[in-house]
Amino acid sequence: MLLAAIVHVASYLLLAFRVEPFMYNFYVLSWWSYIAIVDSSLALKRKRLLVFNGSLPFWIVVSSAFWCIFELVNLRIENWYYINIPDSGLIRFFGYLAAYGTVIPAIYVTREAISALLGAVSIRPIKLRPYLPYSFPLSTLLFLLLMLFPTYLFSCAWIFLIPVGEWYCYARGYSCFTRELEQGKIGNLLSTLLSGLVCGFLWESWNYWAISKWVYTVPFFESLKIFEMPLFGYVGFVLFAVEAVLARNFVSESTHVARHRWAVAAIALIFSSGSFAMIDRHTIFSYLASAQGLPFLTDESREAVKRAGIETSFAIDPRSLNPEERETLNLLHLRGLGLSNAIKLREHGIRSVEGLSRLSDEQLSSIMGEANPRRARIYTSAARELAKR
Repeated sequence: MLLAAIVHVASYLLLAFRVEPFMYNFYVLSWWSYIAIVDSSLALKRKRLLVFNGSLPFWIVVSSAFWCIFELVNLRIENWYYINIPDSGLIRFFGYLAAYGTVIPAIYVTREAISALLGAVSIRPIKLRPYLPYSFPLSTLLFLLLMLFPTYLFSCAWIFLIPVGEWYCYARGYSCFTRELEQGKIGNLLSTLLSGLVCGFLWESWNYWAISKWVYTVPFFESLKIFEMPLFGYVGFVLFAVEAVLARNFVSESTHVARHRWAVAAIALIFSSGSFAMIDRHTIFSYLASAQGLPFLTDESREAVKRAGIETSFAIDPRSLNPEERETLNLLHLRGLGLSNAIKLREHGIRSVEGLSRLSDEQLSSIMGEANPRRARIYTSAARELAKR
């Protein structure tokens, strides 16, 4: 627990002092140290670790594959994209795996911690079994509506797996919320919902401060945000936790999975790898820029950067640059605009955030070759906000 706490504190310091390359791993370091802290705390009473045990590698690849389902859905709904991502394919692969591998473990340990605090909660039994035959058609309908009308029904992404998950787990005799509610037990459901809210808040807070991160482009909810997430989106985290717990119940209680554990892990890794390739192609908006590859630096500035051992643009102190270089660096870093887009803007005479603020969404989309107007609006809005200051 002490080591995890040290790593957690260190992740903030490494980010604050811009220590390469660790500052780009802030999100992953924060999450895994948090999981270790909670897991260790629960082990003091339970005398065993829930996550940090021999099954951890298995659950990392399963968790990654589970989250990649939503990454593939995002190819259609385009509700988020990634900025300031390492340009090395190998580093990105392990970065995806380490980040997505936290999803199920994080919700699981948080749910267990909340459950320990809540204890058993009883209600009058609710008869739900007659409705289960409609679960699979309902999930299918929600998914089809999601794919057909992504702009308006994007929220279905966070619920379409719940009906079919409940139906399957109930039919197979696995743990599920339907059976517990029929038994008059609601404590597990409450703990799960609260774990989604807690993890959602942590996801967004750590992502907000991170350099390599995601940005949301959720239709109709581009204001009223807490961190990067629109306020309405926190409802999605609550429901997503239900899906994650059902996925864990299925994997952990299935005798078929238990007999073919290595095969399941291999399939999960292959599915994740294919999804990573799709993310690289469609969801990454910008990569980290090499300090030596910045075309707007003078020879003097480039030599100073080299002497300082600086590898990437975020480690450069803007105060060490001349005014023109500083303006272009600020443009490059604006909401993760990225070097390739900054170069495109320079080719059109835009060399500063102020210059960008004078462009319309349509003009910026045309310059960047960006088909999603919501992404362009992120940058024009951010530039106008800065220009007012």
